[in-house]
Amino acid sequence: MKLLEIGPEIESLLKSDSHLSKVAFDYLKASKLSFTLKELEDFMMSWSLENTTLPEQVNVYNGFGQPPLTLFNNGHFVVDLYFWQTLDTSLHSHSFSGAFQVLHGRSLHEVYKVIKKEEFYPDIFTSELKLEVKEMLNIGDIREIKRGLDFSHRVLHEINPTVTLCIRTINDKSPQWHHFDNGLSIQKIGPEASDIKRLSILDYIYTQDHSRAENYVATLLNTFSPSLTMNLFEQLSYDQMGLSEETVEYFFSKVVDKYGDKRWYQVYMESFN
Repeated sequence: MKLLEIGPEIESLLKSDSHLSKVAFDYLKASKLSFTLKELEDFMMSWSLENTTLPEQVNVYNGFGQPPLTLFNNGHFVVDLYFWQTLDTSLHSHSFSGAFQVLHGRSLHEVYKVIKKEEFYPDIFTSELKLEVKEMLNIGDIREIKRGLDFSHRVLHEINPTVTLCIRTINDKSPQWHHFDNGLSIQKIGPEASDIKRLSILDYIYTQDHSRAENYVATLLNTFSPSLTMNLFEQLSYDQMGLSEETVEYFFSKVVDKYGDKRWYQVYMESFN
């Protein structure tokens, strides 16, 4: 199927000084990809079962796509296929660059200018959000993805499912940002395996001896950046990551103890009201 040819063909087009976003955008424009939803679903099922091993998957545990599929991964860029069953991907700025195309469905696309106001930490600041583009993306529409705060957008998927194809860089060093509607911006950081392991150790200690857990969690929170702490706070609210419910509630209470009186944290909590 053509979807499996995209990665090698893009790879052959890239030169040392070329930008993937421009190459990917031009490639998608010229390719005029067209698939029915049934063809995409049939491909997903056959591809996942007929291959003994799959390319290294970029999005495994997070909700970016339901499901997300990495069809090609050479360590420098990937070709991803996203089946969207939720409405909102949230307002965000990417750490990567590339291009995406709507293969099925329809999405409302909003692009914002993010103006930094007050910085609390290098990874948390308040911002002013100005809507610059509001458009409907239909089947066949293609948009370039730019890295950093200069391209901050939200994609609202109005049809379930909506399917998009994304060609993008990986292992980028730039930060990714999540922008809340009330003007708080937090760097998006996924926990490392070592972070999750330390939470598992906290789970054990808390169930065995609450007093020893006090020192452990205090030191643990001091090693976590504020943005990592809040990303864990969000993730644990819908996925306990193997922790007991009691330990999750304990961890939440300690986050509140540490940051509850900070103005940025109050702005953060207001975004959920």
